[in-house]
Amino acid sequence: MKLFLKLYLLILAVSTQSFAQDVVPKAKTKEERKAERKKMSLEQKIESVAPVDISLPKASVSLPGDNKISSIEDAKKFFNESLPDLANNAKAKGRKAKKAIKKAKEEIFDGKNYEKTPVEKRVFKRGSGSRLQYIEFYVLKEFEDPNPYHRLLTWYDSKTKKIVEAVARDKRTNTLLHGPYKEYRGENLMKEGFYYKGVKDGRWVEYDKDFMLLNKETYKRGFFDESIITYHSSDSSKIDEVIPVIYGKQTGDYWRFFDSGVLAEEGRYDEGKKVGKWVEYYPTGNRRKKEIQHPRDIFDDSESYTIREYSPDGKLIYEHNSRK
Repeated sequence: MKLFLKLYLLILAVSTQSFAQDVVPKAKTKEERKAERKKMSLEQKIESVAPVDISLPKASVSLPGDNKISSIEDAKKFFNESLPDLANNAKAKGRKAKKAIKKAKEEIFDGKNYEKTPVEKRVFKRGSGSRLQYIEFYVLKEFEDPNPYHRLLTWYDSKTKKIVEAVARDKRTNTLLHGPYKEYRGENLMKEGFYYKGVKDGRWVEYDKDFMLLNKETYKRGFFDESIITYHSSDSSKIDEVIPVIYGKQTGDYWRFFDSGVLAEEGRYDEGKKVGKWVEYYPTGNRRKKEIQHPRDIFDDSESYTIREYSPDGKLIYEHNSRK
């Protein structure tokens, strides 16, 4: 009986081992598993790493670009659609950052070039001690024609060693300011900014003796940065009118030009009100046509009136009688 029982147990063990070998698959090699994963879909790959009989978590996963994954379909959409867009946006931002860095490098002043134009340093010095006036500035190394629409330019006269403001000067002894400008009184910085071919450009600031800010203005190639500029031509090459705007108000010098570029009218605004003397010109040149006197400033309530009128050949045809 014992022999029969041992024989029965031996047969049962062999049968169980054979059945187990049929049910439990043989372990796959690393290469075989890798080849299989290449053929899998995204859902299959996700399921292959999840525990048996356990579904994916219900909680959402937040990803860049306000994307959330709470299902296999969400994951598939993220990898196939959102991820490539995020990559493209990252590349675009990277290109933008590179351009900004490049521009910043170009704008860094090296003492030799400003706005890609060669310059030379000049110094004006007068007085001593607390009365010392010291100005450090740069000029064009070689003369370049300024913008013809500017009515006042800043020059350095190498003959008199002075800074002069004028429409035109002798090019043999005068050159336009171009680059950084700093003005000191004693050891105190009083004014700083930039010039571009004789006109103010960028941020200009003034300080008192305690280095407290007194005034700040921003220019764009000689005009207030907020100015309203209209043109005769679509390519913006011929200016029609320049309305000065600073801190949101019409303040400063006003100019109007003929299509030929000749000055047609000039005057000044004070917070939207015409002030001082305004002059109109004939289109043949800088010959005056009419002079009009407006109130002295915004607080002056006096009436405007015509001072003088001229004929095209320059003859006086009317003059206001101040005794009336």
